Amino acid sequence: ADLVLRKFITGLDDEKITNREPQVDLKDLISEKNTTATYTHPKDAILVAPNQIVTYTLRIYNEGTMDVYASLIKDDIPAGLQLVEYRDGDGSINDIYNWKLVDENDKRVTDTAKAKYIVSDALAKDENGKNLIKAFDPATMKELDYRDVQVQFKVLEQKRTDEIINYAQVSEQTDKNGNKVIDRDSTPNKWIKDEDDQDIEKIKLLEFDLALRKWV
Repeated sequence: ADLVLRKFITGLDDEKITNREPQVDLKDLISEKNTTATYTHPKDAILVAPNQIVTYTLRIYNEGTMDVYASLIKDDIPAGLQLVEYRDGDGSINDIYNWKLVDENDKRVTDTAKAKYIVSDALAKDENGKNLIKAFDPATMKELDYRDVQVQFKVLEQKRTDEIINYAQVSEQTDKNGNKVIDRDSTPNKWIKDEDDQDIEKIKLLEFDLALRKWV
């Protein structure tokens, strides 16, 4: 199996952001020069303000020779961001993709102060197979099959101007029967530099320079 995750911002409040979507070059994958395709998309930090809602899209591609499910996806909660709260069934993005809070040991928690990550099983095995990401066949396919999940965070009020980096990865993948499988070039559920089953996205708080001057 071989799943690849790409993370990119697609919304800021009600504004859609369309220029950060990955462009995929399959040349090295087809020629077997590399075990992964080349993904090109902007990684400069987007400027945000406190209380804005950032929508991230996590796109999971299948570069392997086996149909698989991205059965668990994990996203960290960096300082400066807060998962937008939702109620089960309210139809919001975080409800649709069933994001849950977990601690550093991957145990489910409800207290945001104890939460280290969020996880989603929105692409796990389903009855009709709509979540199954098809294997790549260079003889019949011109592009990789993929599925998207989204998550929304709120930017918190804070005294900081450095970049806020948000990490995401495929934490677990299974075959069409729901059995766990091993990725050929990545280690699931571990942050290892340069592996292709994980990606980051960055934001940066706007800096305000306000001055009040009074003349008499």
